[in-house]
Amino acid sequence: MRICITRSSRFAYSETFIRDQISCISNWAEIHTLHSGRLPEKSEDGKQLNSKVFWVLHKILKGVVGRNNYFGEYGVKKYLKENKIEVVLANYGMPASHMVSVCKQLGIPLLVIFHGHDATDKKLLEEYKDKYIQLFEYATYTIAVSEEMKKRLIIAGAVPEKVKLIPYGVDITKFKPIENNVNKNTFLAVGRFAGKKAPLTTIKAFNRVLTQFPEAKLVMVGGKTGLYAECEKLVATLGIQNAVEFTGIQNSEQVAQRMSDALAFVQHSITAANGDMEGTPLGILEASASALPIVSTLHGGIKEAVIHNETGYLVEENDEEGMAKYMIKLLENPERAKEMGISGRNHIAKNHHQETQVRKIYELAELAVKNAHK
Repeated sequence: MRICITRSSRFAYSETFIRDQISCISNWAEIHTLHSGRLPEKSEDGKQLNSKVFWVLHKILKGVVGRNNYFGEYGVKKYLKENKIEVVLANYGMPASHMVSVCKQLGIPLLVIFHGHDATDKKLLEEYKDKYIQLFEYATYTIAVSEEMKKRLIIAGAVPEKVKLIPYGVDITKFKPIENNVNKNTFLAVGRFAGKKAPLTTIKAFNRVLTQFPEAKLVMVGGKTGLYAECEKLVATLGIQNAVEFTGIQNSEQVAQRMSDALAFVQHSITAANGDMEGTPLGILEASASALPIVSTLHGGIKEAVIHNETGYLVEENDEEGMAKYMIKLLENPERAKEMGISGRNHIAKNHHQETQVRKIYELAELAVKNAHK
């Protein structure tokens, strides 16, 4: 089977889940990938799909009639036809909606995977309201990564019978505990410094922890964008620079190493002012696979990924005091923290095994092709 997988960006450091998706599916099918832009403009090797003349004409017309014009679609259609693509798997709702016209003209089935903001951002949902309705109507399957997202997509107009729930999977051979992890005081946070991850609240909660455990440490992994400068300023204002480390961007191998040498994973996810929500944060799944207990919030797919009092602790959004309380609880009882971590790894192995989860997506693609040929 020949599958074309589309994504907005080729090198987005935070989208390891898409790179893993491509890697896994390539074991079972012939994979072709397109990227850059909501209507893809480049192939995997970075080559433009359109000639320079068509690209310029597309850019001019885009401002008048939108991305789905003859010159914008020409290169994508040509690529799909030349590579005899049988099904398109589009990551994120916005790019998927721009693939509807192309796929419909070529008679190619389309699957779309929503990941987070594309299903929750208020402004985006309003802007793409009509395009999403067309997408939901044409797509053979609409994939949600959490139960909360599934409900929201149906409210937005998705056809209930065509919405499939497939949470992310984790490579449990990469993210795993180490036998001699004796770290009993380090909390780890991994992710973009985005509003919906509320890193400032995590720092404030950690500051409360320091009043009882002054030797505690907080390591924050992520790029210097979004709220990063505010976080750095808050740490300086609180005078806790010696207790908080900002590492910058780290690759998945480095993150796995960090996770193997920590007491617990912390992330205070909230619904941002624009409605943006998490799907299911991959960092939380990877931390659980690494046998770290989680301290997080009752938010999005986290409610399914973390079992309160068993694999971690969940508090209401913006409950800074509650978060601090559970972080202190883990510091007071590192043996209990270890037990919760082991339960978390077992939960991930059972419900979020990477190959199993990606295989479900592949099987839906297979089914879409089979049904298209009936």
